[in-house]
Amino acid sequence: MDNKRISELVDEEMIKQDANRYRDMRKILTIPKSIAERLINFIEINHGTDFIIEELLDFKNMERSHCFEPDLKLHDFLQNNTNICVLYLAGKALGVDLVKVGEG
Repeated sequence: MDNKRISELVDEEMIKQDANRYRDMRKILTIPKSIAERLINFIEINHGTDFIIEELLDFKNMERSHCFEPDLKLHDFLQNNTNICVLYLAGKALGVDLVKVGEG
């Protein structure tokens, strides 16, 4: 095998690995349907303000005991998944699906 063929095989393998990484990354960026619905409700409650991310972060930092019962699930999800929620809302604002909505 000559060097050119080895180089081609290495390039092909790198392209496959990049494609697999991208596919795996897309799998990771999912949000449960119930959380997506709560985020949309959160926007509607806050009248779609320009500062919705700040409002969301304030809500995240609020003590759990101060949350209304329907909002507890969103609050708990936000504790470990803030970036995914922000990306979901950014995607909604841009009209693209940056985060997939899954089951649940």
